Amino acid sequence: MTSRTRSATLSVDTISLVSGRPAFSFTLHAGECLALLMLNDSGQILGTLSDILTGHRTTGNGRLTLLGQDISRRPVGQRGLAAVGARDPLFEHLSVRKNLAFPLRTRKLPQDQAAHKIAQLLALLGLEQQADALPSTLTASERLRAQLARALATDPVVIILEDIFAGLDSETRTDIHQRLIRLQRARETSFLLLTRDRSDALTAASCVGVIADGALLQIGSTTELMERPVSARIAAAMTDANILTGLAITVEDDIVQTRLACGATMEAFAEGDVEEDDLVELCIRPGKIALMFPRGPINTDGAEGSLPATLSDMRNLGDVLVLRVRLADSTEMVVHRPAGSLPPGVAVGQTVLLAWGPSAAMVFPSQDKEG
Repeated sequence: MTSRTRSATLSVDTISLVSGRPAFSFTLHAGECLALLMLNDSGQILGTLSDILTGHRTTGNGRLTLLGQDISRRPVGQRGLAAVGARDPLFEHLSVRKNLAFPLRTRKLPQDQAAHKIAQLLALLGLEQQADALPSTLTASERLRAQLARALATDPVVIILEDIFAGLDSETRTDIHQRLIRLQRARETSFLLLTRDRSDALTAASCVGVIADGALLQIGSTTELMERPVSARIAAAMTDANILTGLAITVEDDIVQTRLACGATMEAFAEGDVEEDDLVELCIRPGKIALMFPRGPINTDGAEGSLPATLSDMRNLGDVLVLRVRLADSTEMVVHRPAGSLPPGVAVGQTVLLAWGPSAAMVFPSQDKEG
């Protein structure tokens, strides 16, 4: 985004979602989409955050600022925010056109102006043909687009997207993502996406915050979260990184030699305060692992710097091969390789050697040490 769109639109300060968990803060910039990714959440935390933002729940000691104005105590519907999601459905007895007219009527917009605005929104979301249809006759895509149009009717500063992709088929999901991008560009709309799906967060947003158990674990650009995660949990959540427990044997120039539970010793880059004899978690992304296929029995001395394993499964997903391997201690790992990159004759049950450079893997203090 250019510098002119970097001004703060919505600032959320010291919001607490779960009793006993630390409060957190974040900022949404003008014209951007910020995604908050909820880990292991059934929807309760997601719904709680949405309710706090829209005014259905108190902010407690927290503070909400919209375009520099404190909106923490403003009532529902008067905050400059609009929510779209399953908990804000269309009125089933009203046509799409009348659903869009409802918030305009409550604001006492003149009829001719309201009609013009509704026509613009129907065209913007591709709903001209469905304008007089009831919600029960709409497809999932049309229904969601009508909800977006109704939210836009109030000219909100920020639209909160509350898990809107849940249950959508892949084609509809792609279509809605593309429409949101066009809305951002055409109207400089600011979106806050609350989601439990990583792929939706990465597709929709350039900045992502990861929330677990009511705590904000990390927030930053998608590149930062993937390349510089602050914990093994973030690495696994954002990149499907394999997590291997072990003991730090040596730490030198931020390179940690780690004795893994399976008995092998591997190197990785230290992230955080790692000391010798610490219990650690080594994270390695599936695409960063090299594979070797020895022809004969593996000599333990000759396998130094590599990790013996048994190939347990192979799946061809088109552009990538997904392989599962099992270590000596029965730990399973996932390896990604380009399609067509394996030598002929590779089969399940075969012994393989895994390897990676120290800079390709990360070592974090174990959660036991952090706690």
